Amino acid sequence: MRVLELLVVAVCLQAVQADKDNIVKLTKFNFDENVKRGTWMVKFYAPWCSHCQRLKPIWEKLADHAVSQEWPVKIAEVDCTVSKNICQKANVKGFPEVVLITDGKPKGKYKGEVGSAKAFEAWLSKQGVLGDSTAASSAAAAAPSEKAEARWQEAQEVVRPTATATHSKAIKAMMQNMLYRFPTESLVTNIYAYFFVTMSSVVFFYLIAFQMLEEEHEKDS
Repeated sequence: MRVLELLVVAVCLQAVQADKDNIVKLTKFNFDENVKRGTWMVKFYAPWCSHCQRLKPIWEKLADHAVSQEWPVKIAEVDCTVSKNICQKANVKGFPEVVLITDGKPKGKYKGEVGSAKAFEAWLSKQGVLGDSTAASSAAAAAPSEKAEARWQEAQEVVRPTATATHSKAIKAMMQNMLYRFPTESLVTNIYAYFFVTMSSVVFFYLIAFQMLEEEHEKDS
């Protein structure tokens, strides 16, 4: 019975991982090679960005839907703290930024609602990249309004120009990236891990200090 339970858990974990794999991870090593062919909807983000974190489950759901419906569009993402040059080349001004790319050329930037995958689907349908059948099923979804675009702009966390970036901001971004991505991709697990390492280091330091004091005391006596 125990073996059966473990098998069920393993299958569930594998299914969850498969869902996440529907999002294509683009980096400085594979970005140009991938986007030069076909249509791509790319999310440029930073792990420390709170708006990006809220968008994450919606983006995963959109990728799953795109695969299940066999869309001619690939759902992808770029971590701008890792592939900084790609984001600068794409002229990313805030996080998150969603760009539609066809055959290597930007075709538009999403500025609508981000509360559901349906909003992204409606926007893609409006761009004419989903085909007639999908476009018909998405026609009822409202197009992004001026208010929606304004809310999207407000929700973005602004990226300062590289020329004015300070060392402190760079260090802060690096530390936030480490917290969200190393040693695991779970924030809670990483916090426990860093807490354990920190406390172990403090205890080790005090043990060394006490030992040195003891040795010094013995010499004096």
